[in-house]
Amino acid sequence: MNLYLIIVTIVISVMILLASLYVLVYFQAEEDRNTAYAPKVAVVIGLALSALVVLLLPLDVANRASDGGLDMDFLYQFMYMAIFIMAVGVLPFLIFYYEAEDPESIEYQWWTALKYEFVTVAVAATTISIMWVFLGYAEVPVQTYRFNQTLLAMDAACSTADCPSEGEEGTFKVSVTPVVYIMALSAFVGWFLLVLFGGVGFAAIPADLMMAYSQRPQSIDLQEYAKQKMILNERASKLHQIGARLGSDASRARDRKTRTTYNKFKQAVYFLEKDWTKVKVAYKERGGNPLKYMCTMLLGLIAAAVSILWILHIILYVLVQPPASLFLNEWFEKMDDIFPLFGTVSYGIFAFYLLFCVVKGCVKIGLRFFCMQIHPMRIGNTLMNSMMFNTMLILFTSIAIVQFCAISFSNYARLSAADMFFNVQVENTIPFLFFFRNNIFLYAMVVLAFISGVWLAICPRDPRALETDDEDYWGVHHTSPLHLAPISACVSARAWMLEGYATSPPPPA
Repeated sequence: MNLYLIIVTIVISVMILLASLYVLVYFQAEEDRNTAYAPKVAVVIGLALSALVVLLLPLDVANRASDGGLDMDFLYQFMYMAIFIMAVGVLPFLIFYYEAEDPESIEYQWWTALKYEFVTVAVAATTISIMWVFLGYAEVPVQTYRFNQTLLAMDAACSTADCPSEGEEGTFKVSVTPVVYIMALSAFVGWFLLVLFGGVGFAAIPADLMMAYSQRPQSIDLQEYAKQKMILNERASKLHQIGARLGSDASRARDRKTRTTYNKFKQAVYFLEKDWTKVKVAYKERGGNPLKYMCTMLLGLIAAAVSILWILHIILYVLVQPPASLFLNEWFEKMDDIFPLFGTVSYGIFAFYLLFCVVKGCVKIGLRFFCMQIHPMRIGNTLMNSMMFNTMLILFTSIAIVQFCAISFSNYARLSAADMFFNVQVENTIPFLFFFRNNIFLYAMVVLAFISGVWLAICPRDPRALETDDEDYWGVHHTSPLHLAPISACVSARAWMLEGYATSPPPPA
């Protein structure tokens, strides 16, 4: 057993756990500072699990290369089952409990959470059980050879007809364990999230970073600041009216129209807070530190480069057969030859970038289509329900990301436990084999990334809900030199979402 590999694994695990705790503290809202301890523990564990499972592949490669002696099959199954329990059992229950908060009745919170969690677990258990009983097999492709046993026994030369050099293609049907089937099904679900949100995120991350630079706030004087405060307060009062009309149960409404309006309201609140921050930076900080926005632009260019490299790698190595180039595989191997940690770091940059793309793509779709609530991650201003939602999203997609990386970097991960597990068992599990063998998800991801890139290039600015849609209600639009056109109202509607009513905006200092 490689003692050095074990020590490095333990150190990295501790560092990831501490980093997950830092993310929680860095993003959590002031309202949750001294409360909601169970959701916080779940978020830290969930983020740590998602990061650790993504890093299992380089650990697997290092274990194979150094004969480390680690049981990687057990580690994959243990980590995947832990993620499945967190994503289906723990986090949904805590989200239901958190969002059903009622200061007058703690029993209502427990009953609501238990009720919805029971339905979630029952549906998941029933689906998995039925599918495993009837479809719990893997059809592994094999090559069948026929030969003349008598000639071989006599150690004599045999003709091509008696001893063919090329076999016949066939399949070997084997049963899979319930754990493997749960892993395959979880990965299959995660692939849909990865393709949809990750494909949009490939274009959204660099586009939004560059937009943040191009629309950075400019310095304004006291007169312009007072003018903007008046516009903000006017918009705030109108959003207050919408909040009052929606009522306290809008987030749990069953009719589509109310849900859509509520999603638009959340989108409006999101831009309200961003716009108010811009106004404060423009006046109090004279536009802010220019180095910050230069770094934002630089990050946008780096993100664009990583997205392009990912798309090129998928096309040249995975979709084109035989591969036109080893591309990133060759880069990782060269980094490993220089120093083993360099290969792991290079892999980590590309793998974790996919997680950022998923979170960004989810927010971007919610901001533009209102088909789902948005859960943006904002520094020091993220409620626990949003933290748990994003953690659950990351957990599901991290399962698919490991398989995606095992496919994309198969040359780098050859002869590893991941190669055998994903490319033999999971990939050929019924009924998912059609999607995996024909690279349906990868084709869809490339196409969606291309469409998103064109779409964001033509329409880079997110439309503002409840402002441009209802001009008769809102009246005349206001414009501003702060790139807030039409500028949003700055209202602290967070209390409305927590307590069921909208509050007046705090007076700007």
